[in-house]
Amino acid sequence: MLPAKTYTMIMQLNTEPRTNGFTFPNDPEPAMHDWRRGAMNQILRCASEDGTPVHAMFEQLRENAPGVSVHAFYQDRSDVQRTLPRICTLRALFESPLEHTDDTADFIEPRPVYGWWELTLPETDETLELVALPYLGDSGYFVVFGKTGDTCSAFIAKLHKEMHAVHHRCRRFLGTWKDDPELDVEAGKVSWDDIVLAPEQLSDIRRTIDQFFTSKEAFRTIGFPWRRGILLIGPPGTGKTMVCKAAAAAHPEVPFLYVGDVRHNGSLQQIFKHARESAPCILAFEDMDGLVSDANRTYFLNELDGFRNNDGILIIASSNHPKRIDEALLKRPSRFDRVYHIGLPAKAERAEYCRRFLAKLPNLAAGFDVESLSENVAQFTEGFTPAFLKEAFLAAMLQLAHEGHTTLDQAYYNAVSEQVETLRKYLKKAKNPEDMADMMASSGDDSIGFRNRSAGFGRRFDEDDY
Repeated sequence: MLPAKTYTMIMQLNTEPRTNGFTFPNDPEPAMHDWRRGAMNQILRCASEDGTPVHAMFEQLRENAPGVSVHAFYQDRSDVQRTLPRICTLRALFESPLEHTDDTADFIEPRPVYGWWELTLPETDETLELVALPYLGDSGYFVVFGKTGDTCSAFIAKLHKEMHAVHHRCRRFLGTWKDDPELDVEAGKVSWDDIVLAPEQLSDIRRTIDQFFTSKEAFRTIGFPWRRGILLIGPPGTGKTMVCKAAAAAHPEVPFLYVGDVRHNGSLQQIFKHARESAPCILAFEDMDGLVSDANRTYFLNELDGFRNNDGILIIASSNHPKRIDEALLKRPSRFDRVYHIGLPAKAERAEYCRRFLAKLPNLAAGFDVESLSENVAQFTEGFTPAFLKEAFLAAMLQLAHEGHTTLDQAYYNAVSEQVETLRKYLKKAKNPEDMADMMASSGDDSIGFRNRSAGFGRRFDEDDY
């Protein structure tokens, strides 16, 4: 079944051959002259004037390639570009300069604004030609033409099938679903043992996630829908993303679907449709407060707990800004029935993070006092997130590397202490005391690093909590 944005238009061109008629490159007699560049010039002119290049393409084929079968389809251009080498041999007759998409440059590869390719199908050695009509944007028209309609139809069917096939269990949504092998690798490197949170909190998060996938029959026995929503709230760098990766690593038997961008209601439809088709699965939303807006709020809430069947979907969402989260998401258990406040780590948690980080370093000098450095760093890093603690250790290593050190000895101990002091001064200048205090531990060493109240972690969220 094709995605909602994909549709196909078929047009058979049967006109009498003309003196400048077209023959395919593997035909006995070559074309009288290459008309393609002239055709593309006409198509570009049409696109700049009235925005209907597909019509101009049909006219050019009537003029220059009578008798061929022509199929047009509308599809995400990056998906097509990525998939073509897997299903055929292609040779570029000409391509435009590449278009770079700034907002998704970390994942969407650059693609030509237009292009013309010769395709050879491996099964039959038949040749087709594919034209990407000029367009600036994620999706656009493609025209494929060849000797028979069956060959064109079979090519499009194979393209769509391969394009939407799942090759990796980790997939990312940035306007459309795509396999993400890098996320697959990242998730495989993280385990629950790598996360430093209060033991009670980490245990409850882990139990909630692990038990979901083993409790299908239990949910049904008591008449509950088999779905769960978990919301992780806390400042940046406290481990929310690590929790998502650890959940993915702990359950390699289910797909991990990651959402970092929701552009419009159509995107939400694609997101939840794919999650339902992939269930049981983990559906992760990063920065929930930025994903749900006034424009898509009602649609999003309906997708969460409306009339749709979300059986088997475990949603893990995160937010750096709890005050910006829509109360409708927080105060109804069928949406997010567990809310965890992951605040700044207390002293004991900071010391444990330091021990674990240092234990992984391969070039510590013999006799290096890990315990002393860990306790010293923890003593002077109140208000540090795990990300800031890591920065202190990495910056110290980089400093010593520039100085020619290959072994981490007492000089490293001193460099870490210096980096801690530098970061303390930076935080003192940069942080908003009121916002930071809301997330900081409140009871010294005995705190478990939540917000000012510790009651309520690992339980159902109630309206009285805010």
